[in-house]
Amino acid sequence: MQIPGAEKAIQNIMKWSAREDWDAYREDLFSEHFDVACEDFDLTVDEIANLMGPSFNSLFGFVFEDFLAARFGEEGEINVVDDYLKRRGWREKVPAKRYLAALGESFASIFEVIEVDPGHSMTVVDLVLGGEPIVINEKRGSEMAVRWDRLAGRVVEVNRKSYFSGAMLLCPRAVADELLSSIAAGAKKLRTELETAAQETGEPLDVTDEALCAFILPQCTPLITHTWLVNVLDRLLGPGPDVRNRDGDELLVSQVRLPLTGDMAAVAARLEYRPEFVRDAADDSNEADEGDEGDEADDFYWSWLDDTTPPLGSEQEDSLALDTTDEGGRTILGSLTLGEDALVLATNSKERAETGSALLATILQGLVGQPLSSYQTPERFIEEHGDELPPGTELPGDVAAAAVHEAIDAHYRQALDQPIPMLDGKTPRQAVKTPAGREQVLYWLKQLENTEGHRAAQQGQQPYDTEWIWRELELDTPQ
Repeated sequence: MQIPGAEKAIQNIMKWSAREDWDAYREDLFSEHFDVACEDFDLTVDEIANLMGPSFNSLFGFVFEDFLAARFGEEGEINVVDDYLKRRGWREKVPAKRYLAALGESFASIFEVIEVDPGHSMTVVDLVLGGEPIVINEKRGSEMAVRWDRLAGRVVEVNRKSYFSGAMLLCPRAVADELLSSIAAGAKKLRTELETAAQETGEPLDVTDEALCAFILPQCTPLITHTWLVNVLDRLLGPGPDVRNRDGDELLVSQVRLPLTGDMAAVAARLEYRPEFVRDAADDSNEADEGDEGDEADDFYWSWLDDTTPPLGSEQEDSLALDTTDEGGRTILGSLTLGEDALVLATNSKERAETGSALLATILQGLVGQPLSSYQTPERFIEEHGDELPPGTELPGDVAAAAVHEAIDAHYRQALDQPIPMLDGKTPRQAVKTPAGREQVLYWLKQLENTEGHRAAQQGQQPYDTEWIWRELELDTPQ
């Protein structure tokens, strides 16, 4: 928090609000936020805190700030911030008092990050109330935020500068969309009630949708808590993600060993003339030098490639699709290792192993014997072999980033001309030709850019620059 004395003031008001005369008010408000989720999942708040670990602190802070802004009593005359400032405000610095006063008048909303200046600020838009973008003075948050993140939080103004309060909830897009839909539905219901009342009195109703949302938004904070928390608990308590490859196959570490019955060189020669098998360029440096008689032959390696790779964003919504691609964006279906005694095919699914085994048996007829297959779950494989890369396989950060960016570039260039389920089966170039389609493409691009931003941050790399995609589709980059 960049406001002098603000963190200390929050600590002081937390102690003040723990006084016995605030117990009933605090318990009622916390019940509004937690009771439904506790009942749905048969958990206590303490059990939820244990499940969530340190991340529960953000949720607790979000609910506590709602307690600070809440007004109790028949006329809304009772507020813990008002009480504290009246009795103990003299002990706080002036900026901190202004911060507490602003927090006491604040309400939570849903914001989208449209620009980030790491270490200094972030620019956001209020997705519920609209209006002009807001520049938020935020050091720590701006170092972690990524463009198009969606946040539930409170914006307060102190000395003509805007700040986020201390507690923010990062909302997955599906959670943010659900909240926006629920708030809009609440505003629509209120409009219907007001129109009915206006017809009975004969008075015209002159109120905007924004005004209705602003009226109901302060009452929606428990809804934000519940929707966000249900998403978290579903992920913590539900089954793990359905992880599959891009063909929809269950992930299994699969290996097929085909013993050699013919000449090793003949096997290599047949594989060399097949377009789906691409020789590893590194093999050239491993070949035995001429005249090194008596040395054991080196192994040879190929990648088994698929030319029908679907574009990013085309996976089924209920599963997480994982695969490796080459520099041209083609899916690597498996790898081949040719040694003196056997040819070994490795894939990430049983189905691919069986398909590859049948293909190799046809290509290498007379040169290999009966295949021997083995399968392991990824968890079992890691238990036996660990998850560390063999020595020497790590890439320098700049080289890894360049390779990733090249693969992403190939994927996106291909994706612009391929149907995408999120765009109702249209290609991005087709979808942008209609107003509704442009909105779908904007949503799709934001999701891709946000995911890429988080990937790059986690791997310590610069994110892939998607600016060319916006230009290619003749879309204005939102500012």
